[in-house]
Amino acid sequence: MDILVGDDNAFILEMIRNILGAENYTIHACNNVDDALNEVDERAFDLVITDIVMPVRSGVDFIREMKRRGVGTPILAITGGVENAIEDYVNYADLYADETLAKPFKHREFIDMVERLASRSPQ
Repeated sequence: MDILVGDDNAFILEMIRNILGAENYTIHACNNVDDALNEVDERAFDLVITDIVMPVRSGVDFIREMKRRGVGTPILAITGGVENAIEDYVNYADLYADETLAKPFKHREFIDMVERLASRSPQ
């Protein structure tokens, strides 16, 4: 299964790559929304995982643009916390993403959520 991961934090991208790679998922990583949108235009994914708070364009912008383009891939939105303004992002992401998950997360919880969402893939 192919999963697109968008996060501006290189450590988080590597951690997700390691966790899901160990579960035999193929990971395509992007550190910004524009690159992630280019990936979505080039191939179909079984799941998209995106950070919510990123510089320049947010994960919410990414999710909204995917929906506008008619991409039906399941989406997991992740974030580093739910304080103040970030809470607004999480609430907004809840409107568009299939699931949201706060960082730090437990590996098993993350894998279970990924498996559940990937099984919904329209591919």
